[in-house]
Amino acid sequence: MLVSKEFTFDSAHFLTKYHGKCEHLHGHTYRLRVTVEGEIQQNGLVIDFVILKKIVRERIIDKFDHRSLNDYFDNPTAEIVCEFIWNELKNLPELLQAESENPNMPEEIKRLLKGEGEKEVGAAVELKEVTLWETADSFVTCNNAHFSRTRD
Repeated sequence: MLVSKEFTFDSAHFLTKYHGKCEHLHGHTYRLRVTVEGEIQQNGLVIDFVILKKIVRERIIDKFDHRSLNDYFDNPTAEIVCEFIWNELKNLPELLQAESENPNMPEEIKRLLKGEGEKEVGAAVELKEVTLWETADSFVTCNNAHFSRTRD
């Protein structure tokens, strides 16, 4: 099952390898959708939305909100920022480890995080897709298919 959570953050940027309006400093209210895939656990959840929100907020939103993306990237296109977000979140099992004591973490995932069980925690829940909107009708998407195709 796919589970998604959406976020917004406000950032400024200018494109250093572009000629036109976007080479000048301007801002966006970015919309970010993070989608994970996993099995429904005994508590009825794939992942608690609160846990997913905490991970994304700490690793992405708090870093970029009301900041200049040029402080982080030489040429902060939506594609480059989306790929960065994917890389920050792709090790979801490791990020879940920090939340292993959360009472809403499914017991099955807690056991997998402790190395108990017959499968890896990544088999129970993994990052599936990251979509970043720069405007209401312009967005980029990163997913496993993108990285398997471009990294071979």
